[in-house]
Amino acid sequence: MYEFMIGRVDSVYPDALVLETNGIGYYIYMANPYRFTDKIGQDTPSKIWLYQSVSENDIRLYGFKSQVEKIIFLQLISVSGIGPKSALSILSLDDNTGLVRAIEAEDATFLMKFPGVGKKTAGQIILDLKGKLVKVLALTTDNGALTEMATKTEPAAQENLPFMQELEDAMASLGYSQREIARVVKNADFTSVTTTADAIRIALKFITR
Repeated sequence: MYEFMIGRVDSVYPDALVLETNGIGYYIYMANPYRFTDKIGQDTPSKIWLYQSVSENDIRLYGFKSQVEKIIFLQLISVSGIGPKSALSILSLDDNTGLVRAIEAEDATFLMKFPGVGKKTAGQIILDLKGKLVKVLALTTDNGALTEMATKTEPAAQENLPFMQELEDAMASLGYSQREIARVVKNADFTSVTTTADAIRIALKFITR
């Protein structure tokens, strides 16, 4: 089982790229592989996170630019009715911002815009993933890697809660403006919250109500 691969980007296709490492070119299916166009032919290595899909007639490598993108992919394929190809299509059409917002807001209509996602599958995505992806975001650094951090907190004034900076960073990564973030920090009720993931969930509910 592959976790990631480091190599030189040899070529880019509409739905994949070829990563050369140790003289071997690996054809890796990706969401938006054109993100790596500027890496073609460069000696600077690129790190691609991987998922290997094995079926009766096919073996495929799916690649991701960041660890968090891979984890979101794995969460998606855990949902009944969502396979690797469908999950990759969802990642291709969204930067995760709209996806997470829609799941937390239980917005099935938004989810149904993705290829192969009907009303039943949209409902299953919400049922299975609500609350899970915000936990991933709560443990995500700026470069898309996961980091360990304390999530339990002691009671404190809301503006001084230890997770507040992580909350603001997560909301910024979802595309919210500083004005929107400030409104949430000032007005949403976090006094009973003990984890960053719960704070993000409350913030998203507050801002989408």
